[in-house]
Amino acid sequence: MSVLHDHALTIVSLSFIGLLKLVFCSNSIHYIHHYCSLEVNKTENAAFQDNVDRLLSNLSSKSYGNRFYNSTSGDNDKKVYGLFLCRGDVSPGVCRDCIDSSTKNLKQNCTHNKESIVWYEECMLRYSNHSIFATEEEMPWRYWCSVNKVSNMDQFNQSLSTLMNGLVDKAAFGNTTPPFFVTGDDKKGGGGISIYCLMQCTPDINGSECQRCLKAAVGGYQETCEGRTWSMIFSPSCQVRYGSDPFYGEGKPIKSGGGRGKNKSYVAVAAVLCMVLSGFLVNLRA
Repeated sequence: MSVLHDHALTIVSLSFIGLLKLVFCSNSIHYIHHYCSLEVNKTENAAFQDNVDRLLSNLSSKSYGNRFYNSTSGDNDKKVYGLFLCRGDVSPGVCRDCIDSSTKNLKQNCTHNKESIVWYEECMLRYSNHSIFATEEEMPWRYWCSVNKVSNMDQFNQSLSTLMNGLVDKAAFGNTTPPFFVTGDDKKGGGGISIYCLMQCTPDINGSECQRCLKAAVGGYQETCEGRTWSMIFSPSCQVRYGSDPFYGEGKPIKSGGGRGKNKSYVAVAAVLCMVLSGFLVNLRA
């Protein structure tokens, strides 16, 4: 009986640790935050949850070859709407891994919720009990920014504002590939600091809606992260990011100088957790 118990414990531990490594410890994707709305009645809405599960499985399967995809599952009041968007500069493989982890994340953390959204640095995935297609939404939004401030804030803010304003219009009204995705830089920078910036909207909204979302995100930066050496602002319909070091083009994350934010997740903490769990597994096997 003891042997069977130890064997069962090992299987459970392996499964648990494997799931955590998949969600938090990938070398190519970097978790930011997830949001879950109020729960639905679990008994009365079992059909709704079945539709959520089917939708998430479908979205995961469509990440093979797609940067953006939307779909539905179910009918009438049990219908679920969902979509995903991968960052415009990441590879198809990173996109696929990110969406796979996103679906697992929501299944783990947001079961029986009417609306849920998860952000990674490389992708975003969400679902709702009402239509979210071709609809610009700015809430809920999340930010994450460096604890370090630039030394010459006035010059930095002026350079960043000029760069951001130009990229907002280019993302919203320029003929970009992928749609509504732009990057840009000011290598002269403000106060001697180079600035690299990325903006993206979901391609199901129109240019004016994309512009409105990005302007709101820029306003969020000015409210919460002004003068910081890097910042990320995420909403359901768009994102704005900048840093003093190159971070786009190869899916590279911003990870310099530490961070602060609203409902944020530190990758460094997750990495430590993974090492602890891996050590636990070694001890368990011994």
